[in-house]
Amino acid sequence: MKNPFKKCSIAVTGDFGPSRSHEKMKQWIEAAGGTFAFKITTEVTHLVCSREHFKKSVTMVQQARKTKGLKIVTFDWLEDSLMRQSKKKEGDYLMKKQAKVAAKAKAKKKTIRKENVRKGIEAFEKSCEEFKSDMHAEGYHIYTDSTLFPYSITLARASLLANKNERYHLKVRPQSPSPTSSTPTIFPSLPPPKTARAFVHHPRAQRLQLYESHTPPFTYATYVKYSAPGACATHVLAPVGSGFETAMGGFRKFFRVKTRVGWEERGNLVGCGEEAFGYVDPGEGMPKGI
Repeated sequence: MKNPFKKCSIAVTGDFGPSRSHEKMKQWIEAAGGTFAFKITTEVTHLVCSREHFKKSVTMVQQARKTKGLKIVTFDWLEDSLMRQSKKKEGDYLMKKQAKVAAKAKAKKKTIRKENVRKGIEAFEKSCEEFKSDMHAEGYHIYTDSTLFPYSITLARASLLANKNERYHLKVRPQSPSPTSSTPTIFPSLPPPKTARAFVHHPRAQRLQLYESHTPPFTYATYVKYSAPGACATHVLAPVGSGFETAMGGFRKFFRVKTRVGWEERGNLVGCGEEAFGYVDPGEGMPKGI
């Protein structure tokens, strides 16, 4: 067909990129036998619309919806019609249909993401419990203070509190004294870190834990367990055999670095800033720690 847009009056709204300016589209439409419309009237047959403008329902879109017989289409309809030298049927190019397809794809993606989050959290929790069981078998347990608060907490980004999964779990662990020595063993390969930090980019979860040995003289250690896509590992904040002040210091320092508030100011935190982690208070009537 020599003039695919004969008897068509086409308006345009939205940004389609520098190579698809409204001026160029006007030239293409007129060269194909059509009329370029600068505003919506009863004579306009088509409105070529960007997804952004359709979603925002700009003035031209609102007017087009009220105009009988006017079809709101994607840029692809214009392009394919020009390439084929034949006006394409609008059905698959209608913005309303495209919006439904996009919404369906978005919903499916969201469902898959939620399922992946659920599986990731389950794997992380399982890993944390296995680590805790291994430490207990070796003579260590989660430290509990005088208020009966267990020092094993999970830190989460605000995004996780909104059903995403980026968390830290912190623990402090004490080590039983060496049977061949009266002094705690300090492993040279695990020196006390100069800064409390997580050794992972964009972790899903971090659990901070403070452990204490089953028997005196009590020694301690602090660990952070993290989960990231395809990975789950443990890092040392205070090595086994540490004194209580060192282990608790590592616990509190890591807490401050991740939440940006001190342990004594914790309460219910949702994260101070995009990169900060939140902490959920144990709840009314439950031990909250010293």
